[in-house]
Amino acid sequence: MSFDAAAVRKAAETGFESRGKVLPEWIDYNGHMNVAYYLVAFDTGLDSFVDTLDFDAEARARTQMTTMTLEGHIQYLGELMEGQSYRLCNQLYDFDSKRMHVAQTMYGINDDGSEFLSATMEWMSLSVSLETRRSAPFRQEVLDAFEAVWDVHKDWEVPTWVSRSIGLPPGKSLVRP
Repeated sequence: MSFDAAAVRKAAETGFESRGKVLPEWIDYNGHMNVAYYLVAFDTGLDSFVDTLDFDAEARARTQMTTMTLEGHIQYLGELMEGQSYRLCNQLYDFDSKRMHVAQTMYGINDDGSEFLSATMEWMSLSVSLETRRSAPFRQEVLDAFEAVWDVHKDWEVPTWVSRSIGLPPGKSLVRP
């Protein structure tokens, strides 16, 4: 086993929490964090998740295995402003021998320490061989780490927004029946 089971379990209990601050260069013409930087923040939070599972830079170089994103979906729910702190949490929603489905939540942190839901993200990522640039099964150590995470996350409440498709509500479109 190449991963630290105790560290994985402890990190899983906190949702592999990470924190950040909205940088000045992340602000757009509307005076809030630009949509592209939400993705940057979520991606950084996903890195902290997979790095704990023995998928860090050293492991990628050693094993020639990585993950690549197949699909992602962000919901923007509350503005983040320049200099504002945020907190990210990851939840392992599902996995198989080659894919992982992760749900992330981003909470904005107000000056008084209170929090609000700022955005959500879900990812479908694929295990990929860097030698062939094709999908390949996760290493057994990674699957074992997923099992350790799942042992914690299996009882977490499933977010209502996971696996939601995008579209106008039925009957609201002006052009589609």
